[in-house]
Amino acid sequence: MFKEEKIRWSINIISSYYKNIVNKLSRIIYYYKLKLARLPASTYAISSGFACGSMVSFTPLLGLHFLLAIIFAYLIRGNFIAALIGTVIGNPITFPFIWGLIYKIGAYVTTARYVNMDQQINFDMIIDQTYEIFFPMLIGSFILAPPIWLITYLITYSFVSSYKKTKKKKIKNYKGHHSE
Repeated sequence: MFKEEKIRWSINIISSYYKNIVNKLSRIIYYYKLKLARLPASTYAISSGFACGSMVSFTPLLGLHFLLAIIFAYLIRGNFIAALIGTVIGNPITFPFIWGLIYKIGAYVTTARYVNMDQQINFDMIIDQTYEIFFPMLIGSFILAPPIWLITYLITYSFVSSYKKTKKKKIKNYKGHHSE
């Protein structure tokens, strides 16, 4: 009986820990969504800027993500702040998944032999094994970049445009009620 209570207690602690993480993560996402939607720019500029930041997060070019996001946003008249916010897609939590995906795509397309790795790809591996790992990752990121840009652009455009419409409607209703 005591073991059963101890197991239930452990499960409750673990589940509350993960619920707490999920709550914090959803609050962070909500914060960035609002920050993005409230930028003083057109829906196109915000959406394309964010898409540029998201797109460059799918490259193995660490340290250059901010610069590349701003360059691409400049080229297509996207918002720079939205581009920088878009680079948040690439973070220590998502990089192992992103790197694994772009590596597998690149290794499939290139003639580089597929390195079967027992561990996750890390920064030292990318630097030390340039041809075996970095080159396929770079090729994989070039292949994945356009669909990532398009998907994040469409999602962001939809969100920002609906947010701005709702905000305009609220302002119009507020002015209509208080002008009498």
